[in-house]
Amino acid sequence: MPMSKSKTLLGLFIVAGFLAFYLLQKEPKNTQDERFIAALSANESAVNSLTRVLVSQGDQQFDMVKEDTGWRLNDGFYVRMDSLSKWIQALKNARLIEPKTANPNNFPALSLTENDLRVRIYQNQTLISDIILGQSGRTPDARFVRFYDDNQSWLASGLNGLTSSVEVWQLALIFDVPDSQVKVIEWSADKTLRFTKNTESGQWQQANEQTASASLDPQKIATLAASLSGFRIQQANKTTADSLKPWQSFVFGLEAGRQISIEVYRTDSDTTFFKVADSQQPGRYEGWQMTLPDYKLETFLIEQSAVFDTQSEGDDVINSAENNNTTDGQQPST
Repeated sequence: MPMSKSKTLLGLFIVAGFLAFYLLQKEPKNTQDERFIAALSANESAVNSLTRVLVSQGDQQFDMVKEDTGWRLNDGFYVRMDSLSKWIQALKNARLIEPKTANPNNFPALSLTENDLRVRIYQNQTLISDIILGQSGRTPDARFVRFYDDNQSWLASGLNGLTSSVEVWQLALIFDVPDSQVKVIEWSADKTLRFTKNTESGQWQQANEQTASASLDPQKIATLAASLSGFRIQQANKTTADSLKPWQSFVFGLEAGRQISIEVYRTDSDTTFFKVADSQQPGRYEGWQMTLPDYKLETFLIEQSAVFDTQSEGDDVINSAENNNTTDGQQPST
């Protein structure tokens, strides 16, 4: 082959190689393995390292700040940590799939405007991520997203289950203790009654009152013991009635020495609210008064005489309990 033809072919190969390299560089990069929020994915304990998460959507704003006693919502009651952990874990694992529109005129249709679901994440008072979560895409497990200061939108995976509302963010489940863990109940109203669970039969009985146990309705005490299971509140507010004395109170002695106390307050306007304390979380609920849903409220409005078979027997037992309490100062124990 003549030398000139060889040089020509070699030149064509070189040009073709450069052209192929150029075209490959122009192809969209495969972003399947690109993390959405790098600052989170690099941290093993993402939630623990954060100090603030601000979620806004329209007029709703949920400002969650980490304090000594836990995460607080809008400078009020506590945050549902299961929801916060779910969100942060999802954002940590989310991956960018492919770039989409960069035209702001398309954002309203994709729910990517400034008034849509916006999430700001802080670490030591420093903003580390500011993102907007839009509508779900047609690609399975994909959602439109963009960074707040960037018009480029993306499809990202793993974020479709994230929603925002008061129910999502505000703590409602205060206790969830099975009745099998309740060993002792001390009930104070006009008198103080103490009930223990028989370790063999599992039946409730009045402590140190063999004659009274015959007239006791153990099922009603069992209902009290079961009240700590799924103990959800409707609302929590800062205490405004510090001088008010409780109408009645309950101290539940649990396994491993844990104690939960519930105080019931009734105001002149016939409003009922509660104060709670948990030896496992000292000080966490101090200064808060709570309301309960009706189905749970009824349990704590029962009167002492109602747990005995007859009114007369109940009065006799309560009076007997008062006499015993003057000499027996025992506290609930497990």
